[in-house]
Amino acid sequence: MLSQGERQLVLIGRALMGKPRVLILDEPCAGLDPAAREHFLQFLQRLGRDKSSPTLVLVTHHVEEIMPAFSQVLVLKAGRVLAADQKSNALAPRLLSRAFAARVHLRQLNGRYTLKVARKRGVVV
Repeated sequence: MLSQGERQLVLIGRALMGKPRVLILDEPCAGLDPAAREHFLQFLQRLGRDKSSPTLVLVTHHVEEIMPAFSQVLVLKAGRVLAADQKSNALAPRLLSRAFAARVHLRQLNGRYTLKVARKRGVVV
């Protein structure tokens, strides 16, 4: 029996055996507990830094999952491109507030991001 995180790693390992040029990861952290999620993200960081690994495309709704190894960001809303730029330009509070239709605060520390939704009348929106 494998945990969800272990299954994700096995699936990626299996995909890497074919030596793809691009590896698309669509919400790979869904269903992972916080510890498994962080271990998986650290694995992605190592993979992303490896010059022989394929180009990684990460699909996520959580900026916390965008590891330092990722350099480009595409922000979509309702199928429309809001931004396609370097991570430092695309991950801007004003742009993400528009994407999520809520005022957000964004922090960056050691290449990792955190996002908080601003409170509105004592209620988190």
